[in-house]
Amino acid sequence: MKAIVVPRSGGGLDSVALAELPMPEPGPGEVRLRVEAVSLNPVDWKLAVSGHPRWTFPHVLGLDAAGTVDAVGPGATAWRTGDRAVFHGNLSKAGVFAEYAIAPEHVLSRVPDGVPAEAAAALPCAGYTAYQALFRKVKIEAGQTVLVQGANGGVGGFAVQLAATAGARVIGLARAEHHAAVRRLGAETVLDYRDADLAPRIRALTEGGHGVDVMIEVANPGDARTSFAFIHYNGHLVSIDPLPNLAEVKPYTHAISVHEVALGGAYLAGHTPTERDFARMGDDLLARLAAGSLDPMIEERIDMAAIPDALGRLRCRAVTGKIVARIAA
Repeated sequence: MKAIVVPRSGGGLDSVALAELPMPEPGPGEVRLRVEAVSLNPVDWKLAVSGHPRWTFPHVLGLDAAGTVDAVGPGATAWRTGDRAVFHGNLSKAGVFAEYAIAPEHVLSRVPDGVPAEAAAALPCAGYTAYQALFRKVKIEAGQTVLVQGANGGVGGFAVQLAATAGARVIGLARAEHHAAVRRLGAETVLDYRDADLAPRIRALTEGGHGVDVMIEVANPGDARTSFAFIHYNGHLVSIDPLPNLAEVKPYTHAISVHEVALGGAYLAGHTPTERDFARMGDDLLARLAAGSLDPMIEERIDMAAIPDALGRLRCRAVTGKIVARIAA
């Protein structure tokens, strides 16, 4: 089968290329998908650069795939050949930028009729991250104010939509050229994250000038106090990037709950309940797609051979929304 691989240890992003590999076979509790579409995420280029200690080479990149079940391993009972599915993969194992991919059956979500494979593939990494942040960590409520950093990106864009649909007031942070797009996703106000007076401007938009209820942070600023300046006492900071430095935060001054979101950590920890929740989050997001209440934010469609170049553009942050690649017709 054809696949996009890191060919050797230490190869880095420049070595990523199209290769021919043997067909994978599903093991116990696993299924094999004939991959129809994949989406690209920043974690893909980061892994190409850093590698992973559990990889064998050549290593297939990619985490998000939609396709059709074409083989079922021993003991897998929930899926049959011909079923349409989407999943978020295990970053320590062979990935999904390939004509065929393997997944544990309990992480798969069913793709409804009428939802294109490209739209389904756009969801997992970014969509599940935003969903977990808002509904599993914070448990967002109608009427709350949510500040979304990187509101034009994958995680940020899904967070804007999900928070707005839940009845929250959304303030988005993005460059000026993306403000109109972020408003279309559901943000009430959009500000430039480079504004020197950003903290007082945000506080002025909130009740009593105290700050927002929740901040979704996709790139931490180093010192947690930078983000805490936007959030009211006893509020919530959800960190998608590595956690900010809390060393300079004085006790009893903020009382902010800090939440870490790390989808891939569930596989590495072997925490099956969280892995099963991937399927539940996917089912909900797919239902929203089918109902037309969620935009998959696909900005670019490419073919499989163009994936290495697209990963380079992701690394340079020259991308907004989602890039999807068509693997099979």
